[in-house]
Amino acid sequence: MTRPPRHDEDDPTTPRATRALDAASASHALLPRTLRRRALAVACTTDRERYPPDDPVTLRVTVHNRLPIPLRLRTTAPVPWTWAVDGVDRASTVDDLPGETGAVAFSARERKTFRTRWYQRFRVDDDAWVAADPGEHTLSARLLLDDPLTASTSVRIE
Repeated sequence: MTRPPRHDEDDPTTPRATRALDAASASHALLPRTLRRRALAVACTTDRERYPPDDPVTLRVTVHNRLPIPLRLRTTAPVPWTWAVDGVDRASTVDDLPGETGAVAFSARERKTFRTRWYQRFRVDDDAWVAADPGEHTLSARLLLDDPLTASTSVRIE
């Protein structure tokens, strides 16, 4: 493989090296954060509406970039999203999200799907979990932005 000749300042016929434009970074620099945030839609679904006790609930979270251009947004944690059951993050009263920031990038009109499972338990101590009561429970997802995007769905434990 041959390498292109190096640019010679004294010879205008030699090629100049060019930098590729990162469209997601460009959108980050050119579009206001509120517009980038509004371009994203979040939805969450489960595989069923009713579950017997102790049957794992699969939560599927879909984030869709509705714009025809790539987007990049800063997140308030190294992970782009989190979930909760009845307002309890990751069904745990013990864990906290890391304090570092991160970023999430989307191609033009891209849909990203994230999945997790809730085993119908709430973590109440480092090594203690309690079963969820029968009845209606709300599972929610939150894209971890300064102004979070959220969606939720309900399931019934019989």
